[in-house]
Amino acid sequence: MAKPDAINVLNRLFEILHRSLPTYLTDACPWTHPGDEKASEALGHIVADQRSMAGRVAELIDARGGRVAMGSFPMQFTDTNLLSLDYLLRELVRCQRADVAAIEKCVRDVSGDREARALAEEVLGAERAHLEVLEELVKQPA
Repeated sequence: MAKPDAINVLNRLFEILHRSLPTYLTDACPWTHPGDEKASEALGHIVADQRSMAGRVAELIDARGGRVAMGSFPMQFTDTNLLSLDYLLRELVRCQRADVAAIEKCVRDVSGDREARALAEEVLGAERAHLEVLEELVKQPA
């Protein structure tokens, strides 16, 4: 089986970051209550990191003459509208685990491209760290 083209893999990586559940929730504005400040702040940091990394991935795609595929949010994200942030933490963890697995595949798929692999590995490290933060928030008592 042929290895996927690096630009296609980078576009998958871009879409994972650009169309993540944390990014969706910044526009969906989940309901919050006193006590959600730590989770809200963590979510804000995750989104800022993902946007920054997505920008770097887009720059590499562009530098290689590729076209950035914007993608769309998964339809199931609409099920999260009007839910509370504390309730959504478990869903954020579930989605983040799936994103980490997808990014691991991206890293494997660009194994022969040093620059793309280095960026994908950096994204993977950041997303693993975000997963740890979310898992810690779920463990904290309400």
